[in-house]
Amino acid sequence: MYTRSLGTEALALNVLLLYPRYPKHTFWNVDASARAFGGAKSTMAPLGLLTVASYLPDDFEVRLVDRNVREESEADWAWADVVFLSLMLAQQDDYRVCVKRGRAHGVAIAVGGPYTSAMPAHATEEADWVCKGEAESIMSELVEDIRAGRRGRHYDGGNKTDMKAVRAPRYELIDNPNDYYVMPVQFSRGCPFKCEFCDIIEIYGRVPRTKSPSQVLDELERIEKTGFRGCVFVVDDNFIGNRKRAKEMLIELAKWNEAHDSPFFYFTEASINLGDYPQLLDAMERADFVFVFIGIETPDPELLLTTQKVQNTSGDLMERLSTIRGHGIHVIAGMVVGFDGEDRQVFERQRAFIEQSGIGIVLFGLLQALPNTQLSRRLAKEERLLGELQVHLNHTIEGMNFIPKTELTKRQYLESQIEFLEDIYDPESFFRRIVPAHLAIRRATSNPMKAAYALSLLRLIYRMRVRERELRGPFWRAFLRVARANPSALGAFYYDCFHYFHLAGHRGQARRVISDYLAAPPEGDVLDTKASSAPTSRERRRLAQV
Repeated sequence: MYTRSLGTEALALNVLLLYPRYPKHTFWNVDASARAFGGAKSTMAPLGLLTVASYLPDDFEVRLVDRNVREESEADWAWADVVFLSLMLAQQDDYRVCVKRGRAHGVAIAVGGPYTSAMPAHATEEADWVCKGEAESIMSELVEDIRAGRRGRHYDGGNKTDMKAVRAPRYELIDNPNDYYVMPVQFSRGCPFKCEFCDIIEIYGRVPRTKSPSQVLDELERIEKTGFRGCVFVVDDNFIGNRKRAKEMLIELAKWNEAHDSPFFYFTEASINLGDYPQLLDAMERADFVFVFIGIETPDPELLLTTQKVQNTSGDLMERLSTIRGHGIHVIAGMVVGFDGEDRQVFERQRAFIEQSGIGIVLFGLLQALPNTQLSRRLAKEERLLGELQVHLNHTIEGMNFIPKTELTKRQYLESQIEFLEDIYDPESFFRRIVPAHLAIRRATSNPMKAAYALSLLRLIYRMRVRERELRGPFWRAFLRVARANPSALGAFYYDCFHYFHLAGHRGQARRVISDYLAAPPEGDVLDTKASSAPTSRERRRLAQV
């Protein structure tokens, strides 16, 4: 058992940074695609643990094991004095496997990440040290308590970290950078908007804080030194939360790319009002940004007001998408059903929008009330929250954890979800839909993916054209149209196909999981009940002003 403590002398410790597995059958776990087309073992390196590692003292020995790449060995457990775990809700099942193994080996456990903000009571039961909020401000206290063996401590780092003082992640701890398809960097934290269902503003606040351009460039140089080349994900939840700072960083990034012979291309997440700022889009294009994930949620402005996503209600969605594509940036999107006030035609309206928009990669799921959000607090007050149901952020195959206030019951949502996913991820439907969007992409600068992904593109063609019989015809027709009419969009086309290779199988898994769920729902679920009435227009306006 772990019994080391600190008297009057400093004590060096061995710290095992352990990153839990993501569930195999989720929208975002595209490890199979990473292996098939990029030769990688997993999608992205664990940025949180790499950042925390930079705050450990020099006399601590540190070892990183990402269970999405390899499983830790008995030698790792024998070596470790303390295990650090960082996770999101989606990883909680494997996290508990890690906790069980840690206990069996007598290794003390510290846990952090979004999980601790969402489920602090569970984390308290599972770990010796629980770190909530941002870690930077509490690391020195945590280290002192670990040295002294003072267990049962809780820390709250809040959400006001000075990003210009944040240390660079220790990318050198990664054994083989080519195990990953993507490398992450963070530029900002926080989002100025107030979407009711979002936990980001609860964890990071509504005042966007940014690193300096020099910090970001330093981190990119550290990644470059590992030998990694290819895709870098700027993991900000809203990259344009502070547009002025984002533009300043992009200008310096474009210069750095040119000086370093463009070792990377980039993608990020942003709000749809990105389409209102052509100069910012110009800067993103010059800095080799190729993709952006946007939470569109629903094309219905009344429903957007209900959920306080007002930034999506001003301006035309199609025009904004056209503007973004006109700057050479491809769009993937998140779409949601389950908002208060929906009628029985909600799935048809979502289907029509997706078809018209040409967006191929759509994270389409049922609304979930994440713990400690405005939505979960409101639903609890209205006695509509099904608190017994766990949330794993597996939106595509996991049901609502509340009683809907719409014209549909939860059972009807789940049944419609099965058919909807079958439809939008059907090969003929998918490849037909994405062609117009790729033909609309226009880059004034060279395509940064062209050289980096020539081999991956050949792998894609072989896999989709030769080995995947169901995909062969639809893929080949779409590929030839894009290659002939707009070859500069082949990078974006590759990315859509990269994700779709995973999604083609995910639709079948979704049908099986949801069907099993409907056949034997968990205790405490309410499949055939709905709230008595939908909110009035007056109530929607009141919600939007909260």
